Amino acid sequence: MSLIAALVYPAFMGASAGYCAGGVDGEGGFVDAAGRPVDTAPACVELTLKPSPLVYVGIVLIVLFAISRVLKAPDEAGALRILDRSLTGVCVLVAVAIVVSQVWFHLIPIADFMAGTASVLSPFPFGFIDVANTPLPVP
Repeated sequence: MSLIAALVYPAFMGASAGYCAGGVDGEGGFVDAAGRPVDTAPACVELTLKPSPLVYVGIVLIVLFAISRVLKAPDEAGALRILDRSLTGVCVLVAVAIVVSQVWFHLIPIADFMAGTASVLSPFPFGFIDVANTPLPVP
């Protein structure tokens, strides 16, 4: 089950958001965010949420701790309780990482990047956010 949780984590951790402060007018020229013509391509920002390797380390540590405790368990019932608790721990870790990272990511005011008034604080250690600044692609 821990392997399934490790596969579910990256499946739900992918997210991206982008914003360009302007665009292209009907004649093929560039315009800024207010619709005024400009000579250069407007700036764009793209944020990408990615899984954190630290969550995988946490899963591995929980599994290794459970295995070491199971080997020392006095009986089968005790060993099964340890395995159940470790499975719960892995599932809680993955669920918290996904929820915290997704909520954090979607609360980032991406339009503020163009005004220079925002910065990205990554939901460390649950996920990482990559920031890419590029000019608007030429049509």
